[in-house]
This record gives sequence, structure tokens and C-alpha cells, in this order.
Amino acid sequence: MDIPFIKIEGLGNDYIYVDERSIRRLKVSRPSLARSISNRNFGVGSDGLIVMKRLSDDSASMEIYNSDGSEAEFCGNGLRGTALYMKSVYKAKGSSFSTVTRWSEYRVDLVKSNRVTAKIKTSMGSPSFETKDVGLRGPGKTCLGVKFGSGRASRKLFCLSLSNPHAVVLVDDFEFDWRREGAMIEKSSLFKKGINVMFAKVESPSKISVRPWERGSGATLACGSGAAAATIISNLLGFTKGAVTAVMPGGSLSTRWDIGENMVYQEGPSRIAFSGIYNH
Repeated sequence: MDIPFIKIEGLGNDYIYVDERSIRRLKVSRPSLARSISNRNFGVGSDGLIVMKRLSDDSASMEIYNSDGSEAEFCGNGLRGTALYMKSVYKAKGSSFSTVTRWSEYRVDLVKSNRVTAKIKTSMGSPSFETKDVGLRGPGKTCLGVKFGSGRASRKLFCLSLSNPHAVVLVDDFEFDWRREGAMIEKSSLFKKGINVMFAKVESPSKISVRPWERGSGATLACGSGAAAATIISNLLGFTKGAVTAVMPGGSLSTRWDIGENMVYQEGPSRIAFSGIYNH
């Protein structure tokens, strides 16, 4: 079966976007399709699959699947890409859109765009520090400063949820095997459904460096919600304030946590890499 797709990336964090109408008749599940189409050797290659459905002239829903087939609650870079998809595929007019997930609804605004690239601002919802939202096990009532490991190898995890769960680890540098550590934390029994892990180094009151380890995808070049999580934690602990630039291997995102209204805003690029037909 031929499936039309568009590959859209944000700072190298790439997703395959398909319209849900094109996969209705598939005899395989969406998680299975995500695994096959995301394969970088035998598929198109991506960090995951996003299934789009048009709801109105200026709104659409998205379902997000990681490259291992697991469903994600949210994806910051994927959210920005929905604006380009709506303009390119749905021929939506205007510059402000609404994107709906199973858990929430988000505003997506085109700040500057052309046919294939755009600078996009998004609202990312309100952070939660509740253990039930993060999926943290045990009797503890706090998600901040959770101990992981023992002795000199122990870490403090500062956890929160932006619809999807994150553990932020503050580090002095990245001269250690953070990928191995990220995988261990992701699958730790501390968390009911695993967790995204962001290793963050504070560079200045307005700049942090982040290395993302994403649940279900592993090390990625960038993670929008992860950059937001790291910004929130660095704000909360007093290391940064106001708008913060998060520098990741794929590039930079600007995030601002409005504490008064408890709302997170993020601005960054998105680009259509290519489109094509996937034969499944």
C-alpha cells in the first residue's frame, strides 16, 4: 500500500507526518507502522511517526509514535511541524493554528515562513510536578531532587510533566557516558511508564546546554519539550531567569516560562526535509 508522507525536522529531531485517511485501510497497527517507517535502514528514517487529522480550516489533531512504536503524549518539535504540515498538505490559510493531542490543545503561530521552512512559536501548556503526572512510583510526594543510584554515582533527578514526563539532570559537563546513563534512568523502575531524560548544563542566566535522551527513541539531536523542562527546572532552582536559550546538538530553542500564568512558550525553527511515497 502506498502511503504519502512528509518528513519534517526541527533542529534535526525528525518525524514522518502522514494523514490518517491514508492509513485507515492498513492491516497493521500504527505502532507497527511507526517502527517500520522510522527505520533508518529499511524505512524512511526518523525519530518517530506523527499521524495528522484535519479538524477544521485552522485546526488538526496529531498522534505521536516514537521510533520503537510506543505512543508519546507530546512532542515540542513535532508540534511546530504541524503548522508546516497544515500549510503544505491541508492548504490552511492564516498563520495561527490549533493542534490537538489526546491530552491537550496547543496554539501554533507562524512567526516567519516560506514554502519549506518556518520560525514558529508555540504554547506548550503548564508544567506539573505531581508524582502521578510524572509516573513516579513510591510513597514520595515530591518530584524534585529524586535520588537515582548510590554513592558517588548517584544523581538528583528533577522531574516534571509537560503532558509527557521528563527527568532533568544538572551536570557540570558532558564528559561522561550520558547516553548509557540516560538509558538507565529512562527504564528505571522508579517510573511507571519510563521517562525522557535531559542532561543540562547552565552556561549563564539566559543560556543552557542540553543533551536529550528521549523515551522510546534514545539520543536525539533536539527535544522541544525536553528543552522546556530543563528551562523550567533551571528557572525554579534560580540558575536562570526569563527567556532561556537551550543549545542542543541540532541547534537552539528559546523557551519562556511565565510563572504568573504557569504557561510555557517556545520559539524555534521547523523545516520540510522532503516528501514521498512509502510502500508498506
